[in-house]
Amino acid sequence: MSKNVRQSVRGIYLRGNTYWYTRQIAKKRHFVSLETGDLPEAIRRVKELSDAHILEPGTILSHAVERYIRYRRERQEWSLSTEFAKGYVLKAFARWAGDLVPGEVTRTMVEKYYADRSHKHSVRTAHGDLMTLRGFFRWCVEVERTCKNNVVIDFKVKTPSSAARKNFCPPELRDRLIRECSRPDLKYVLYCGFHAGLRFNEIVESKAFWFDLKNGILHLRKTETMQFKDGEERSIPITREFRNFIGEYGLHEPYMLHPEIPARRKSIYRWDFGRPFKLYMESQEVPWVTPHIMRHTFASLLASYGVSIYKVAKWLGDDVRVVQRHYAKLLPNDGEIEKAFGQQPLVPNGEPQ
Repeated sequence: MSKNVRQSVRGIYLRGNTYWYTRQIAKKRHFVSLETGDLPEAIRRVKELSDAHILEPGTILSHAVERYIRYRRERQEWSLSTEFAKGYVLKAFARWAGDLVPGEVTRTMVEKYYADRSHKHSVRTAHGDLMTLRGFFRWCVEVERTCKNNVVIDFKVKTPSSAARKNFCPPELRDRLIRECSRPDLKYVLYCGFHAGLRFNEIVESKAFWFDLKNGILHLRKTETMQFKDGEERSIPITREFRNFIGEYGLHEPYMLHPEIPARRKSIYRWDFGRPFKLYMESQEVPWVTPHIMRHTFASLLASYGVSIYKVAKWLGDDVRVVQRHYAKLLPNDGEIEKAFGQQPLVPNGEPQ
């Protein structure tokens, strides 16, 4: 189609391979991606906007967030797990801000949101949210050009120091926490973390078909609601103790943990066991134990008992180099997973503690 035809539709222009529409409303200029490189289709979409006498919904903050997420995913800059985590943060901010376009968000609003998140959660959580928002508004400035300035980047806050915590649970504490837990659902969480090293969402999304009890193997496989970090499925030997527990707990459909709760909608997790987990650890006078500490305990004890770093990495679903950096100091030799559940860990001189 000729340049004259394109000019006949006021406000439409080509940026790269995509047509955009610019429109001034209440003395503010808005830029809308028509999300097509086909000019007739772009003109048709502009006509729909004009007929409806409204601005294209994509200019609203919540729709800009959706486009940003899609942009990152299409370029493979985000994994699915990153999309869930950062997407949740951005969508929560959009709901909090209301029906604004990105260019209407002010630094004062960002400061207020940061203070609100710090009060309701923690400074570390608020800081992480701020970094996610910074990336989003950078995209608004540099890619969509719906903002003149990144309102987050000039909001300087001190990076919170890492919280002091213990590295991992000794075997006696691990076993006591499992033994004294009276809730079957929470005990399932403890076994998944301490005996298999599963991540938070892997526990929540775990499926019955993952458990091969006959051969004693836990096969983590992709599902419609579960994608793994780095996209790698993995298999983990099931300890006899964990297998015996599953025999009593049962195999549940469609999810092993609270099957009555449907797939997540707006929440980041289908079921968040964080609060009951925290209350239980406080009752046991070990508030420093977190879901990640369970995973770290799994890896640390395996390494200290002589299981190879390669096996630990495969069972964790992590890069071997990362695991080597964290656990090589714990004397990796060779062995099997059962060693971690029946022997005393070794110290540097090779003698039991």
